[in-house]
Amino acid sequence: MKIANVVLFELGICILEDTNLIYVKKFENPELEYSSILQGENNGIGDLIPKLRDYDQIRVNNKSLVEILQSENIDVKLMSDSRQNEINQNKLDLIVKFGLAENKEELSAILQRFAINLSSMKVKKTSEKLDLHLIQAVNTLDELDEIINTISTRIREWYGLHFPELDYILQNIMTYASIVKDAGPRENITKELLGQLDVPEKKIELIQQAIVKSQGGDLTSESSESLKILASQVIKLSELRTSLSDTIENLMETLAPNIKNILTAIIGARLIAKAGSLSKLAQMSSSTIQIIGAEKALFRALKTGTRPPKHGLLFQHPSVHAAPKWQRGKIARALSSKIAIAVRIDVYRNASLDTSISEKLNRRIETIQRIYHEPPKVKDTFENRFVNKRIKKSLKFKKRNMYHGKRRRY
Repeated sequence: MKIANVVLFELGICILEDTNLIYVKKFENPELEYSSILQGENNGIGDLIPKLRDYDQIRVNNKSLVEILQSENIDVKLMSDSRQNEINQNKLDLIVKFGLAENKEELSAILQRFAINLSSMKVKKTSEKLDLHLIQAVNTLDELDEIINTISTRIREWYGLHFPELDYILQNIMTYASIVKDAGPRENITKELLGQLDVPEKKIELIQQAIVKSQGGDLTSESSESLKILASQVIKLSELRTSLSDTIENLMETLAPNIKNILTAIIGARLIAKAGSLSKLAQMSSSTIQIIGAEKALFRALKTGTRPPKHGLLFQHPSVHAAPKWQRGKIARALSSKIAIAVRIDVYRNASLDTSISEKLNRRIETIQRIYHEPPKVKDTFENRFVNKRIKKSLKFKKRNMYHGKRRRY
């Protein structure tokens, strides 16, 4: 029975028959070829496979080689742990002995360069993952919302000193900022300007009447210029937010179409960002997904013994926050279980959109709404009776004190 030993090193691969070297291949690009073998690809060992077919059994020192050779219908086994430890302990001597390096000094320099290049390649590959770019995009979107809201509030308060009535008439900040930017003082607000901004006719009439009867003070030229700059910044940031939203939509469509279909792109992206990555989210259970974003409330409940939270980020989903309080926990649980299935399909199967998941979720939500239509009745437990009894006693004690207090007073 002919047995061959295949030994994989960082700089090349060797075939041994007993202790005799019969074949050696030095990698031209060690970090690239070595990492491809570890990932289960046979790019660097294609010419090795025909030589191994002459042997009855092959023994290797790496699990990835086992998978590669088994896919080529070769009888292969992993070396014993003691044999692998022996190879690792004498690795430097074996590499020099098999001709993969001239001497140990040269080998040390080559291995140092190999380790640096391999680490750089892994860092670059990790940085190119789309879900990391998605996380940065959605975090930027949330920060932009905070900035826009802060500057918008400041503009409304500042311009409200000059034209306070406009704040009650217009709620859309983009329209409000455009008026401040294009008009400045209230006297410059014309029907033509309001028409260009698509303001409804009724509101145009109200604004025109408010301009005449306004009780605001005069606006200085310096304040007007400052307000125009702030308004233009709000408009630019709002346009950037729209662009970021489109980017998140496209990334979610590419990365996780099933999560996007269940949660919408923005909520799905926030869930991935909170989990850390798409693969980490796929490894979480549905109960963990249900309370992502409510970590503080969870640990407070564990510490104080109060009720744990029913939902975290999932509260932003319309089906949860629009439901009555007694249904939210059940709907969040159903939603998290479908998310756990959807994210595994997106990560491990790389499958396209599966509409059956959302259909089953909708049916489950309808069932919950039908069964739990009325709020649950308070159970008459021993604990409730004990609490009610204590409350009645405290009320009776307070009334008695009030009565005696009145008697003493009069």
